[in-house]
Amino acid sequence: MNILLFIKIAVIAGAGIILIAMAVKRPDLAGFFEKAGLFGIFLFALFIPIKDGFALFGMVVTIGFFIAYKIAKRDASIPKTGFNMPIAVYTAIVAASFLWTYSIKDSINEGGEIIYFVLFFFAAATLLNTKKRIDFMVYTFTFSISIAIIYGLFQGIFINALHSTNRLTGLIGNWTGFPVQVSYGLVVIMAYYLINFKKQNKEAGFKKIPSCTQSFLFGILILAGFFDIIFSKARSAWIGIIPAIFVLMYLKSKKLFLAALVLLLVLNIGMFSISKTFKSRMLAMFNPKIYKMELKSHGDIESHLALIKSAWTVFKRFPLTGVGVGAFSKYFDEHKGVRFPWYYNPKTGEKIYDLYDNWPENGYMQTLAETGLFSFLALMWLFFLALKQPIKLFIGTDDEFKRKIAAMTIGVSIIFYGSFAGVSNMSNDQLANLWLFFLALFAAANLMPGVIPKSKDFQNQNDVIS
Repeated sequence: MNILLFIKIAVIAGAGIILIAMAVKRPDLAGFFEKAGLFGIFLFALFIPIKDGFALFGMVVTIGFFIAYKIAKRDASIPKTGFNMPIAVYTAIVAASFLWTYSIKDSINEGGEIIYFVLFFFAAATLLNTKKRIDFMVYTFTFSISIAIIYGLFQGIFINALHSTNRLTGLIGNWTGFPVQVSYGLVVIMAYYLINFKKQNKEAGFKKIPSCTQSFLFGILILAGFFDIIFSKARSAWIGIIPAIFVLMYLKSKKLFLAALVLLLVLNIGMFSISKTFKSRMLAMFNPKIYKMELKSHGDIESHLALIKSAWTVFKRFPLTGVGVGAFSKYFDEHKGVRFPWYYNPKTGEKIYDLYDNWPENGYMQTLAETGLFSFLALMWLFFLALKQPIKLFIGTDDEFKRKIAAMTIGVSIIFYGSFAGVSNMSNDQLANLWLFFLALFAAANLMPGVIPKSKDFQNQNDVIS
C-alpha cells in the first residue's frame, strides 16, 4: 500500500477516534459539533470550483464532526431522504468488491472516495435542515463558481482556445471537470435566482430582480459560462447542459422552451462558423472521420469507443462481480486481450493501437466492468429517483423555495448523467460529490415540513447559520 495513503488513513482515523471520545464524554458539545460540520460543508461549497483539495478537506471535516454530533446527541438515525435504499445497495456492493478486487490499492482509493461521498451526502442532508442554511450554501457555491467562470473566460482568451486545440482547465486545473462544474453553475443561477417558479404565476418569463446591476451581472455570468463551455470544447458538458436548459425552460413556460431552443441553435451555428476545432469536436461525436480530416490526427472518439468496448469485454467476463471498484485500469493494463479495436493513424497510414487512457471514460460502462450488473442497477435506480423525486416535489408543492430547489436538482442531475457518459464516474471528486451535494440540498428541503417566511429569516441576527 502507498505510504502516503496509509498516513492519510491513519491521521483521519486518529482524529476520528479523538472526536468520538469527546462526543461520548461531552454530549454538551453537540452544538459545537453541529456548527463545525456546517463549516465543513461551507468549505466544500466555497472551494469545489476553485481548489478541490480544500473542498475534500471540508468533506472530511463535515463527516467527522457529523458523526461526533450524532454520538453526542445519542442519535443513531439517518434522514429518510428517499434515496437511502439504492445508495445502501450500491455502497454495499462497492465495499464488498474489496473482497474480490483485482487491485486492492485502487479499490481502497476509489471505493473509499465513494464511501465518504455517501457519508457526506447524509451529513449534508441532516445538517442543512433550515431554509437559511440551504440558502447560505447555495449563495456560497454561486460566489465561488462565479469566480471560476470569470477566470475561465480570461483563460480561454489568453490561450486562444477558440481558434486552437488548447482547452480550458479553470481554477481546478482540469479540462474535463471544469466545464461540467460551469454547467452546474449555470443551472443554479437560472433556477435559483432568475426563473420565477411560483405555481400561481402563469406568466412566462423571468422574475423581477431588485436591481439592474444584479440583472446585468447574472446575464454576464451566464454568457461567460457558455463561452467557457465552448472554449473547453467539452462534449460531455454540452450533452448535459442543453437538455438541462430545455427542461428548466419547459418547467416555466413552453414559450421560454422555444426561445431557449432558438438561442442555442444560433449560438452553436455561430461557433461552428467561427471555430474549426469546436466544430470538429462536436461533429466527431457522429462521425469520427471529421476529426481526422480537419485536425490531421486520430479521432479521439475512436479511442473512447475502443475503451468502452474494452469495458464491455471485462463486464462479459465478470458480469455479476466486476473486477473490483477502481481496478479496471490495472486489469486493462495487464490483459492485452481486452484492448481493441485497432485503427489507422492518418499521419502515417499505419494501423496502430494508440489509446491515450486506460479507464473506460464512461461511468456507466465503468460501473458494469468494476462492480457488476447489480451495482449498475442500483446506481440506475438512484439516478431514476434523483429525477422522479424532484419532479414529484415540483408538481406537488406550492412552495416557491422548494420548487426552485427541485428545478435546480432536476437540471444538475441531467448534467451529471450527461457527464457520466464521458468524463465522470462515482469516485470523481469534482463532479460526483458535487452532484451528491445538490442532491443533499434537495433531500434536506424535501424533509422540511414548511418554509419560514422571509420576514422571519433574520429575526435572530446572532444565529448566523443555524
